Amino acid sequence: MTHLTILRRPALLLSLLATLIMTPTGLVLAQAPDNGRLGRWSGGTGMGFLGGTPDGVEFALNGHLDYFLAEDVSIGPLAQYAGAGDDFLFGLTVQGKYWWAIPGTDNQTKLVLQGGIGFARAGVREPEIGFGDTYASFLIPLGAGIDHAVNKQVSLTADFMLNITALGQNVRVAGQEVDFHTNVMPGLYFGVRFH
Repeated sequence: MTHLTILRRPALLLSLLATLIMTPTGLVLAQAPDNGRLGRWSGGTGMGFLGGTPDGVEFALNGHLDYFLAEDVSIGPLAQYAGAGDDFLFGLTVQGKYWWAIPGTDNQTKLVLQGGIGFARAGVREPEIGFGDTYASFLIPLGAGIDHAVNKQVSLTADFMLNITALGQNVRVAGQEVDFHTNVMPGLYFGVRFH
């Protein structure tokens, strides 16, 4: 089974994404409680919508891991998946994040600024016009969000992302021009993060 076959099977791709999303819980629990913030792992997941995809607005899921290099700086992978039916979009990037504690919130609420680089892969199938193709491109997600700790183990998150890419193309099908190209895909995710 090649990587192309895996990406074309939504159930298998969703299982891989679920594994990536579930992994942070085990990593976080494996850390010693006296480690402090430095050198520790955190991770979470979110759901929302991704707009501007080659097939329009899609329901989306994301999962991320964060390794804290300092109290307010982390680095780690971000996976994004959007799609339904035959269409899909998958992105995998390495993100750098800056966590700014909002004054007056007793370090419970933080503004999170992030940016990264990686790749995106999209499959578009339009049987009604007889078209189907798979595209790959670079992916540069830039974002800002809020992270609010509800207790020592869990935070609620809200993230706005601008995904910059060059996915898709304009194609001519049955004598008409169809645009499956995108440069910017805005996304809005609501989720949880495990400390």
